[in-house]
Amino acid sequence: MNQPGLISGLGPPRLVPTTAATWPDVRADLPADPRTVERQRDFAGILSRRFDRPGRAADPEAEALDAARQLVSITLVQPLLAQLRATSAAAPPFAPTPAERQFRAMSDAHLAQEIVKAARFPLVDRLARDMLSRSAAGRAAATDTEVRP
Repeated sequence: MNQPGLISGLGPPRLVPTTAATWPDVRADLPADPRTVERQRDFAGILSRRFDRPGRAADPEAEALDAARQLVSITLVQPLLAQLRATSAAAPPFAPTPAERQFRAMSDAHLAQEIVKAARFPLVDRLARDMLSRSAAGRAAATDTEVRP
């Protein structure tokens, strides 16, 4: 009873819901393992997408530390890793495959983030403190101008 255009064992194609209200909540399906969730956050960060933490209030200190880590990772560690890979003259059995060359930048970005997290660079702490002090000064200046007529 195969119909033309259908694969055996599969039913007819289903229509995809068109309204946002009928889509399931993606965050409810996140795995409970904190390491997996952290890896997903890192991957979303590499793709330059924000990954919200459901149920958690925004913490300015944690956000400043995360932003400082990303800044050091992208501007300092990742270019060093890319330069190290570029200077490698590996022989053909050990040379990178086309797939490795394709995802080299993403791999470098992930490794750079892991290095910055594990190393606890003092530069990261300093940048986070500077970001917090500047944001506090900016908030104080904005509040000061709003109060004055």
